[in-house]
Amino acid sequence: MSVKKQYQVFGLASSIFLVLMLIGTGFDLAISRTFMNQNSWYGTFFQIIGILPMYLVVMVSGEIGMAYGWRVRTNRLFANCLMVGSGALGLWQTQKALKEVLSYGGAVLHNVKMGQPVAVANSDMQVSPLSSGMTFVIAVVIFILFTCLIQLWLTNKSVQQLEGLLVVAVFATLTVLLAMAVNGALKQAWGRARPYELMQQGNHFTAWYTMNGANGHKSFPSGHAMAATLTVVLAWFTTGKWHKLWWFGGIGFTVIVDLARVRVGAHFLTDVTCSTFLTFAIIYVMWGIYQQIQPALTKKDQA
Repeated sequence: MSVKKQYQVFGLASSIFLVLMLIGTGFDLAISRTFMNQNSWYGTFFQIIGILPMYLVVMVSGEIGMAYGWRVRTNRLFANCLMVGSGALGLWQTQKALKEVLSYGGAVLHNVKMGQPVAVANSDMQVSPLSSGMTFVIAVVIFILFTCLIQLWLTNKSVQQLEGLLVVAVFATLTVLLAMAVNGALKQAWGRARPYELMQQGNHFTAWYTMNGANGHKSFPSGHAMAATLTVVLAWFTTGKWHKLWWFGGIGFTVIVDLARVRVGAHFLTDVTCSTFLTFAIIYVMWGIYQQIQPALTKKDQA
C-alpha cells in the first residue's frame, strides 16, 4: 500500500473513530439501555468465540517455529529448542483458548438451567466447568489436530519462505502481547463499570474519559474488541486472495463482535470503539516496523 493510500485510509478511519466516540460521549448510556439484551443468542455466541483470534495468531506463530526448527537442522541445539519452545507456546495458547470457550459455554448452560438470561457471565473472572486434567487432555487433542492442519499448509513452503514467515510470526506474537498489555493497563487505570454492572447496587455510570483507577471494574476498553481486531494479523501470514480474505474478513468479524459486546451489556459503544481503533493502530505500527527492517534482512541474506 502506497503512502498516499495509507493517509487516505488513516483519514477515513480517524473520521469514523471521531464520529463514533462523539456519539458515545453523548449517548453511551442511552444506547446501552436501548440496545442491551442479555437474552441475545447472537451476542452470546460471539461472546464465546470473539476472544479466540488473539490465541489463534500465537498458535499459528508457534506452528511456524516448529516447522522451521524441523526443516533447518544446521544447528540442532537451536532447532530443537525452537521446536520445543514453539510447541509449548502453541499448546499453552490452545489450552487458554479452550478455557475461554468452556468458561463462557459453561455459563450459558448454567444460565439456561437456572432460568437466567443466557449471556449473563462475569467477563473478568471465568472458571472452566471441566477439571484441569480433562481440559488439558482436550487441549492436547485440539493442538494435535491443529498442528496437522497447519503443518500440511507449511509442507510446500521453501526454507526461504519459512524464514520469512518466522520473522512475521515473531512480529505477530509481539503485536498480540503489546495489544494485551495496553488493553489490560487501560482497564486497570479507567475502572469503568460495565452496562450490566450498573444494574447492581452501588455501581454508577461514568463517561469514557473519566479515569476511576483500579476498582475491580474493567469495561473500558473492551478486551473482546481487541481480540477480534487481531484477526487481521492472520493476513500477515498469507498472500493474494487469502490476504484480502483475512484482512476484510477480520474487519467484518471485529464489527460483529463489537456490536455483540454492546448487545449483551458487557460494554458501551465507546469501549469497543476505542479498543478497536487502538488495536488497529498497534497493528499498523508493528507491521510498519516489520516492513522497515524487511529489506535489511533480505540484503543480509543475499550478502
